[in-house]
Amino acid sequence: MKTILMTNHYPSEPYQIVSAEVPEGFRLLMLEENSQECLEQAAPEADYLLASGRVKITREVLDKAVNLKMVQRTGVGLDSLNLDALKARAIPLYVNAGVNAESVAEHTLLLMLACLRRLPEIHRNTANGIWKKQAQGVRTRELSGRTVGLIGMGSIARTLVGLLKGFGVTVLYYDPFRLSEDCESELGVTYTDMDTLLRESDIVSLHCPLTDGTRHLINADTLSEMQDGAILINTARGGLADTAAIADALKSGKLAFAGLDVHEQEPIAADNPVLGLDNVILTPHIGGVTYDSFRVMMHDAMRNIALYDAGRLEEIAPYRKQ
Repeated sequence: MKTILMTNHYPSEPYQIVSAEVPEGFRLLMLEENSQECLEQAAPEADYLLASGRVKITREVLDKAVNLKMVQRTGVGLDSLNLDALKARAIPLYVNAGVNAESVAEHTLLLMLACLRRLPEIHRNTANGIWKKQAQGVRTRELSGRTVGLIGMGSIARTLVGLLKGFGVTVLYYDPFRLSEDCESELGVTYTDMDTLLRESDIVSLHCPLTDGTRHLINADTLSEMQDGAILINTARGGLADTAAIADALKSGKLAFAGLDVHEQEPIAADNPVLGLDNVILTPHIGGVTYDSFRVMMHDAMRNIALYDAGRLEEIAPYRKQ
């Protein structure tokens, strides 16, 4: 049997979902723990790598994966893979483009609304018997009428735009690759430069990949360009934002609130400067993971592996990362 090596370790419930999708004629091998050493030890057994989680697929891993035929990414982010090493080895890489766009877009909207309504504080006060309806209520805001700035306009951002249509917001976006005028008109979005987006947006939401050029895109300087009392949402990659700068902005009131699903260090370190702040909502990189999205993600990933193994490449070509 051919071996699919999953570059992650899952507890029983998600593992059951993954194992149920393994194609006939394949066996699934999961890491005993999430570590680079564990992945390197298991790599020689892999015919296929199911790339999931934080453990990096390095040159050393690929050198040891002597039987490797293909790498299948469960999502779309590529910052955990050594792309140069894959290219040098001529190992094909496939991604499931857009597979969790709905889930991440919903989570992004959830964080926007929760930040505007100061949900952690309101919940905590209510649970502790503090019933100051008007005093608390007037400190919250509605999404309606706000300007939302999206940095990046991929499948997640476009899905989010559709969810935002019912809220009566103005949507600005910046992306190095501008959409066509017809597409902008259909979505109801306005293209602008980064400085204008930061200056005019009540809510700034990140939806771009993490690259050398986008690392710490949100920093002390770019935060200073934002409106006083703006909201920052990050459901993309933690490295896009300087955590220390965000903490300073939250403490000073430059940022009224932040909703962060992704973090520079995952799991979050005990000395993370945003911990303990009342005006931040933290979630554990869970935006793209619901039962629905996880099942589809694994189904599509396993399907790609089976199709590739059968030589039916034309059926998975749309998913290929060139």
